[in-house]
Amino acid sequence: MVDGRLCPECYLELYGFGKAPSEITVTICPRCGSYRFQGNWYPSPGGIEDVVALVFQAAFKPTEHTEYYRVSRVEIDYENNKAIVTVTGKLRGDTKERSATYVTRLIIKKQLCPTCLRKASGAPSAIIQVRSYYGKLGEEERLAVEDLLGSLDTGLQDAIISTSELREGIDINLLDHNAARVIANRFRSRLGALIKESHKLITQRRDGRKVTRLTLSVRLPFFAPGSLVDYKGSLARIEDIDKGYVLLRPLGTKKLRRLRVEEAWRVLSEPKELEKTNVVVTALEPGWVHVQELSGAYNYLELPRSDIILEGDVRPGKDALLIKFRDKYYIIPRD
Repeated sequence: MVDGRLCPECYLELYGFGKAPSEITVTICPRCGSYRFQGNWYPSPGGIEDVVALVFQAAFKPTEHTEYYRVSRVEIDYENNKAIVTVTGKLRGDTKERSATYVTRLIIKKQLCPTCLRKASGAPSAIIQVRSYYGKLGEEERLAVEDLLGSLDTGLQDAIISTSELREGIDINLLDHNAARVIANRFRSRLGALIKESHKLITQRRDGRKVTRLTLSVRLPFFAPGSLVDYKGSLARIEDIDKGYVLLRPLGTKKLRRLRVEEAWRVLSEPKELEKTNVVVTALEPGWVHVQELSGAYNYLELPRSDIILEGDVRPGKDALLIKFRDKYYIIPRD
């Protein structure tokens, strides 16, 4: 017995699991499939049947003898504007799950959600301007930008209205400020970009609140993993850029230095007036290193060890790159 009088079958026949709404209205965005519920918009859970299930279950009022229930199936009769909903659950005192079917009037409305409405208008509330240290994006930089944008999760990609390739770089138009800041921070975290923020007043609402357009200047650095940089007057190699930090290693050492992106922009610079020559190492002596140039006049050079920084496995017979920078020589093995 369920209520002391009726068996589960009879109870379900008389009362079901509860009272179903006589009518439900489902408002769905025709572009993205999101749905409106109690004044708010939510991402699409799947098809229209899934939305109907969520709205129906929220409006369903179970009886006092219903232990639990769930919407297990929805069929839509579009011709008669009805939803046939199967509810599965368990009654108190019963030993197994049972099902009951409800038929309710269904009204389906199509309305653009705020996100798709702003996309349709084409008016961005935020712009990310990606520029190069050199003033114009190179091919590798463009590929890095495309790779980063392609790795964004669906929510962030949906916030992008459009991207424009310009002579000076790439502009990314977005729907909201928060998504713009998150994406700009990805450029900082993964590529070491320097970010500057500015606002422009667009309008002022009746309640006095100001509506501004956010512009985020994202400037890509001159360095990337594998680059040689001038670090405090000596050459160093960028080993990695990750989570907003730049990892570098002075040549000839194994010690890594960890700099925040903003600090790296302050203390690192492009090494100027580098002289590079392909050589073969012919001999290593306690006081001297002997190399022969592999092009031009094929000069034979004897260099004092005190003026040389050896990088990695340098040994006789091995091809190497000889770099002269600020009266120091660097010998880097060629793989």
